[in-house]
Amino acid sequence: MSASSERTPLVHAQPPAYYQNASGKPNVDGYGVTVHTGNDTPIRPSLIQSGEQKSGGVLTFHDISYIIPVRKFLCVPAGQKVILNEVSGVMKPGVNAIMGPTGGGKTSLLDILAGRKSSKRAISGEVLLDGHKLPKNYKCSSGYVVQDDVVMGTLTVRENLSFSAALRLPSRYSFKQRREAVTTVIDELSLQDCADTKVGTEFIRGVSGGERKRTNIGMELIISPDVLYLDEPTTGLDASTATSVVQLLKTLSERGRTIILSIHQPRYSIFKLFDSVTLLSKGNLVYHGHSARVLEFFASKGYMCEEHDNPADFFLDIIVQNEESTSHTLAQPIGWNDGTAVGKDPTKEVLSLQFKSSNEYSQLRSELDPVLEDYRNNVRNGTEVRLTSAQYATSFPWQLAVLTWRSWINVLRNPMTSVLQIFVMIFFAFLVGLIYFQLKQDLNGQGDRVGAIFFIIMNQVFGNLSAVELFIRQRAIFIHENASGFYRVSAFFLAKVFCDLIPLRILPIAVFSVIVYFMIGFQVGTEKFFFFLLTLVLTSTTATSIGFALSALVSVTAVASLLIALTFVFAMVFGGFLINLSSIPVWLSWLQYLSMFKYSIAALSVNEMQGQCYCNDLAAFNVSQYNVSSPCELTSIIPGLPCSNATAYLENQHFLDYNIWYNELALGVFVLVLLAWGYFNLRIVKKEK
Repeated sequence: MSASSERTPLVHAQPPAYYQNASGKPNVDGYGVTVHTGNDTPIRPSLIQSGEQKSGGVLTFHDISYIIPVRKFLCVPAGQKVILNEVSGVMKPGVNAIMGPTGGGKTSLLDILAGRKSSKRAISGEVLLDGHKLPKNYKCSSGYVVQDDVVMGTLTVRENLSFSAALRLPSRYSFKQRREAVTTVIDELSLQDCADTKVGTEFIRGVSGGERKRTNIGMELIISPDVLYLDEPTTGLDASTATSVVQLLKTLSERGRTIILSIHQPRYSIFKLFDSVTLLSKGNLVYHGHSARVLEFFASKGYMCEEHDNPADFFLDIIVQNEESTSHTLAQPIGWNDGTAVGKDPTKEVLSLQFKSSNEYSQLRSELDPVLEDYRNNVRNGTEVRLTSAQYATSFPWQLAVLTWRSWINVLRNPMTSVLQIFVMIFFAFLVGLIYFQLKQDLNGQGDRVGAIFFIIMNQVFGNLSAVELFIRQRAIFIHENASGFYRVSAFFLAKVFCDLIPLRILPIAVFSVIVYFMIGFQVGTEKFFFFLLTLVLTSTTATSIGFALSALVSVTAVASLLIALTFVFAMVFGGFLINLSSIPVWLSWLQYLSMFKYSIAALSVNEMQGQCYCNDLAAFNVSQYNVSSPCELTSIIPGLPCSNATAYLENQHFLDYNIWYNELALGVFVLVLLAWGYFNLRIVKKEK
């Protein structure tokens, strides 16, 4: 049988029957993505039945090039870098491996085939699924397993899969159907023994590496995708576990799925499970075809592989010619040592040219060219099938509810961020309360009150340094889930705000305020206390919002921590405690309006000290003979009277230049602006892939 006769026929010419129902309209599932059975009967895309035979998609890619600009210092253009150079091929139901050395373009090609590269202007060529362009919401019907594990460690395997089912299956599915889908995936991936075990974090012992990887795969299998993409699924796994994972993928492919994975250097037990192999070298196509014929192809070019050599190692040795790390001279073409080999220099360019001049490539083009031509004809004639629908499977309120549930579970099961936060706040409350315990109404008491207010504000601000990790720790999870169509950016952001501000910021502050306010002996009064509490909440929320924004902007915790610390120090310097605001140079004085310390200190100082008079012992001054409401009224009458009018102090600090509520308004504006900035940063982050 010829090589061409063994190929699965591709879909071209008119739109196939499975794109239409009896009325002639496209069959569309809850995502707006066509699903098919080979006839005109629509099927559900989700509930996986063990042993079920699916009709996997046939993915073709035509002359894919990916070229990005290279910039040097100060973003000055310095030419272009070719990531992929006119790469073509076809991925059919089965296990399709993309191989090559580091930097060869494996992940870039995988991302382009999955429709996950955001820089469209740098990409040329066509990617077609069953002869048609990928729909805009292709991410909702395809599965993509990233290289790093991106499941929530505080949730169990079943809870993670339930999360995927809740957001990725259309809203028309009932709770029972979603639960059945989760159970079926657990059975199919042999996760029954660890289904109710937490995946694990640095503080929680969880499942094994292989079980974690299978959980990641299960998150994508929930929607039973026709095409499943995996980026180096064996990375970080031992040899036995890696083999079992690929064997699982082989089993899935035998049920009709199209599996496309990138892999660096698999062992032979893994390589023999591949149905097709795509070899890349610096973005050039070196081979694309059946895995069983790749050795024959290289042998025809003069590259012989020893009987017991690993083919994957052999291919990479040919491509990179790393003579220092290889022991077999057979990685060189016949005639190379004696100088008689012409045109067989084992470099990436020559290898690519050799493949493109081979019969294998001619057979590949004979399959691909009619598909591309028919697609272009359909576009010109206006008969190309175009599917439009919502970008997400579920509504915004439902996404917000599910994300809030997961965030709450994560907070409650992570004592380092929930319980410890409250205990630290209580500890500092008693510490401050003991240091400034029951301040007196004398001159020292006035200065101590100012110091206590500054110490409290500083504690509330710098106590939120941990907020900088909020998005950084879950950055990879967010990027993957958003790219896979789990939820909207706004739903994720609001869930984070609700579940971080309320349990970790507002509630601990309320406990802190009750303890410290009455231990210090601030003015007794309901209005006074709740104004104090409101100011601390707004101050802490402002500091947290800065952490939100920076953690969404910066991906490295150390850099984000440095930036937020510098921001807090800047705000403290221009807050009006360390230096009188009127003493700041004119050209720097405007910076005080960007300091949360300025508004917080002013609000608490006015709330506590306005109208107060602080005096030492007045027995020697016989002030009772004067008919005054406050001893401070006698400071101009009685020389040396040991009294201080707090209102005069507040005026000197310019704390009374405006209404006290303007401070609360300014802090509220800070919160809104910073949260909006953080949301904008998240919108940028989602486009990284």
